[in-house]
Amino acid sequence: MSNSTARSLGDAAFQRTVCHVKESGLGTALDIRGFNLWYGETQALHGIDMAVQRGGVAALIGPSGCGKSTLLRSINRMNDLIDDLRVSGSIVVGEQDIYGPGTDVIALRKRMGMVFQKPNPFAMSIYDNVVYPLRVDGISNRRILDETCERALKSAALWNEAKDRLQQSALSLSGGKQQRLCIARAIAADPEVLLMDEPCSALDPIATARIEELISELKGSYTIVIVTHNMQQAARVSDNTAFMYLGRLIEYGATDEVFTKPRSGRTEDYITGRFG
Repeated sequence: MSNSTARSLGDAAFQRTVCHVKESGLGTALDIRGFNLWYGETQALHGIDMAVQRGGVAALIGPSGCGKSTLLRSINRMNDLIDDLRVSGSIVVGEQDIYGPGTDVIALRKRMGMVFQKPNPFAMSIYDNVVYPLRVDGISNRRILDETCERALKSAALWNEAKDRLQQSALSLSGGKQQRLCIARAIAADPEVLLMDEPCSALDPIATARIEELISELKGSYTIVIVTHNMQQAARVSDNTAFMYLGRLIEYGATDEVFTKPRSGRTEDYITGRFG
């Protein structure tokens, strides 16, 4: 083990490093301030401070168990479903502290699109998958549903392949197309933020490349936060990258700076493969 690796793994003090953040020019969409999270007596997140640019892509990287997915799921309060969970600090979306008193969690989740590791289309038609969020909201106007379906499938680069088979089962699609369908479903309700938890982990390289192209096409229209174990993917698709380790945000800044001129020894050790 190198001296730098020993330092990274053994140093008791965790210093957070903030590099220059690449700005979108559209302001901040998501502002995480001093956010802590506990599962019972176990603290999983420690004092996270991180501002995500509106219309940009922020990648969360780090070794398994470092808190990436926990942080992602805190943004739409999916972690609320876990017993004995408590938090402190704040996550501000727009001007709303989503952990503030009186927050309507159901309304909040409608502002957040979520794409999971494995494609999870419902056992219904392609059309019904895409318009499902609207129907849950009680929208039944066929014109609105049709227009939304076409818009979302076009945004997910799936319209040309699906327009003649909208009534076929979504389960008949390939894995890569199923994931694009899930992205279409996530953006059908026009969310403010699109959360992606390892969206390519179950896909082959060709399907992965298409999802990465899609992320590049969607940014600007949506604020995207993506968790990925693939550092090359983070480098390709994100504007800003956050490196997390043991529930702490170690370094956050413009992706090209984090990967080529990291300011933290831990970040450098991780991206050069010395640990993780």
